[in-house]
Amino acid sequence: MSAIPKELPKAKGKIEADRGLAEFTRFRVGGPAEILFSPLDTDDLAHFLRHAPKDMNVHALGFGSNVLIRDGGIKGIVVRLGAEHFSKIDARVEAFEIRCGAFASNISVAKAAAEAGIAGFEFLYGIPGSIGGAIITNAGCFGGEVKDILTEIETINVQSGETKKIAGAECGLGYRHSGVPDSQIITRAILRGRVGEREKILARMEEIQEKKDKSQPTHAKTAGSVFKNPEGHAAWKLIKDAGCQGMKEGCAAISEAHANFIVNEGGASAADIEDLAEKARFAVHEKFGITLEYEIKILGSRI
Repeated sequence: MSAIPKELPKAKGKIEADRGLAEFTRFRVGGPAEILFSPLDTDDLAHFLRHAPKDMNVHALGFGSNVLIRDGGIKGIVVRLGAEHFSKIDARVEAFEIRCGAFASNISVAKAAAEAGIAGFEFLYGIPGSIGGAIITNAGCFGGEVKDILTEIETINVQSGETKKIAGAECGLGYRHSGVPDSQIITRAILRGRVGEREKILARMEEIQEKKDKSQPTHAKTAGSVFKNPEGHAAWKLIKDAGCQGMKEGCAAISEAHANFIVNEGGASAADIEDLAEKARFAVHEKFGITLEYEIKILGSRI
């Protein structure tokens, strides 16, 4: 393993050089991070960023459920909030609130809300990944999206290590988009729902899971919807009607279950996945004159 640069500050958390990232993504592909930092808590992260070399780019990585990391890996520092501190969930029943770390899973948050009798979080049960990632993309499904429940986030600036709070209404959440800049790493969130009945909430969550299992490759190595839906269109239908469903590149394939999903059938490279996505984009543009926009986030270099 490569040596850790001496100019990096000391930290309580783990610092690794040339660390492979494939295991941290749902595609299970991708090259290494030049530096992977897993902070112990918020203070540890703030200290590290405050004293880290300013010429090194900083990227945040959550569950990797909506990310394609290229085979050449990521230069600079990758911050992964995997410590227990960033996964804690606190349900405030009286206020219908969930307060949680950015690395708390969407599924765990939905379950915590259900147990507390807080409705409005059910859609999160159908979204793999972390709350931080869900906020950045304003994730949504089955009639709900993060902007409906987000009250406040806490962030740390990647250059200064300064912490701040941002109201949910100021996060610029739109369709699969947020206005939270890349210079801010989300560390915590406050989410607010409404009064509900536990049994009805759990039943709705089960219904969502059943619908997902019937319409999506839920157990495959995949990062979910590859493309956003163009206004007035469904991306999956455009891809299917362009004749791309089932198309393959190496060990990557456009899912037979859902045409807007690409799956790693085993042994695919990130280049296989990206090249296949580009072929689908080209085919849709050729047939319909529509350019699909990526929903997944593509990071790093190809070589």
